[in-house]
Amino acid sequence: MDKVCPREKAVGLEKSPVALSLLLLFVFCFALFSSCASHLRQAKLHYTQGQKYSRLYQTEDATGSFKRALEEAAREVSKHPSSQGYMLKGMTELKLKLWQDAEESFRLAHSHGFEKGEEWAQQVSLLGLALSLEELWVEDSSLRIYIFLIEKSKFSPVTILAAQRYTDAMLRKALRQEGKEREKLLASALKTAQKLSDGDLSCGFYHYLRSQILSHLADYGKSFESALMAKELGLPTEEIFRDNDLQIVYCYQKLKEELSSKEWEDFREKYMEWVKKWKWKGPEAPSWQKERQG
Repeated sequence: MDKVCPREKAVGLEKSPVALSLLLLFVFCFALFSSCASHLRQAKLHYTQGQKYSRLYQTEDATGSFKRALEEAAREVSKHPSSQGYMLKGMTELKLKLWQDAEESFRLAHSHGFEKGEEWAQQVSLLGLALSLEELWVEDSSLRIYIFLIEKSKFSPVTILAAQRYTDAMLRKALRQEGKEREKLLASALKTAQKLSDGDLSCGFYHYLRSQILSHLADYGKSFESALMAKELGLPTEEIFRDNDLQIVYCYQKLKEELSSKEWEDFREKYMEWVKKWKWKGPEAPSWQKERQG
């Protein structure tokens, strides 16, 4: 039986138009699929890296990763529109505070089958409106929107930002008042923060908000406890992380003035255990202050 050498087989393939066409079609489809999958995969990868950098309070690196994720997500939906692609694009735009773009992405995600897309788009739209009203000093209307979002929204990024802006606005409003009116506003803000922290005990940011309000009510013991919870659970940005550390120090100083000698001795003993765990230089010197000064 005659044998055919590999070279003769290759020549036979080159002379077969059908075989060559099928091979080219296969290569084209594989390249197309790989390109589409690659954009979505890269977008997810950069988004995940951005979240990691955010948790480490590396703001510039986080922003760079989110921008790269947005570029890849935009390429993905331009070539292969899908609910997943638009949802990821919208989430990335939220991280970059591109409110109108995020709203549009979530609407497009809904049109491609993502059930919650329209609801998220409406909430982002309301949030953007409230932020604009706040910039124009239309305080009462923006507060009503923030309260609505806090009570109704199940979309965590929207709820957290609405809670922050609501608390900041209520504290500003309270500080313009005196006596019972100030206490009334602070009590209302505390009730909202308490409801949020009770609803999601694992969210350090809600404990941070509660600590800030309790401090204005001069309840430094509870303010310290909430700030401690916030620090242990984690906070969303380096600025808030450092502000919470300063709140802990402030409560430490105020409690030193208020507590009896025995109470202060007991409190300071436990406090110094936390200072050791956090690797602070001293009871009033967070580690990041040392790094900044060094």
